[in-house]
Amino acid sequence: MKKLILIDDHKMLRKGISSYITENTDWSILAEAESLEEIPDLIKKIVLQTDDKIVAVVDIQIKGQPESFCNGFEAVKMLSTAGIPSVIFSSHDTGVLIERAMSTEIGAKGFVSKLSDEKMLLDAINMVAEGKTFVQPDLVASLIEINTLLSILTKRELQVVKLIQDGLTNEEIAARLEIKLTTLENYISVIYDKIGCHDRSGLLEKLR
Repeated sequence: MKKLILIDDHKMLRKGISSYITENTDWSILAEAESLEEIPDLIKKIVLQTDDKIVAVVDIQIKGQPESFCNGFEAVKMLSTAGIPSVIFSSHDTGVLIERAMSTEIGAKGFVSKLSDEKMLLDAINMVAEGKTFVQPDLVASLIEINTLLSILTKRELQVVKLIQDGLTNEEIAARLEIKLTTLENYISVIYDKIGCHDRSGLLEKLR
């Protein structure tokens, strides 16, 4: 059996996907969730047969505590630990978010923009179900550009950039990385020089 999990905090969107999938494909809807807190119980309730194929479709921005723009990434990590592959389906489809979603840290197996049609999402679901990866073709160029840009940063600098993207303050980043604030400021200064910007807004603009 082919079974989908839908994780999105917009009920109408889940309903639309569910209707399309059940009416036009041999996939069925196994479960739905709208918040990060629902994921552990959802996973516990799943009982799979040996011939089952299961894929989760996850939005980047879902409800959760503490509130975070990227709660969907945390959901993907939980699902991955349980052996369930995920396709990110989001209107937030910039190169840097695609790169992060598909990284080993997060572990998504597919990425499709909500601006695309249902067939594109279905293509991603089917490929991921076969153990392959899928990135919407017209998003690949932005992913390549971001990978080229980020390749000049060290591992520690990449950690700093990702925390800046998550909206953390310098003080919060320094505490998270367990380094002095002055050390962090030195990292940020080097990052600005490498990327070619002068402040946070400029950095975030470059990484869109």
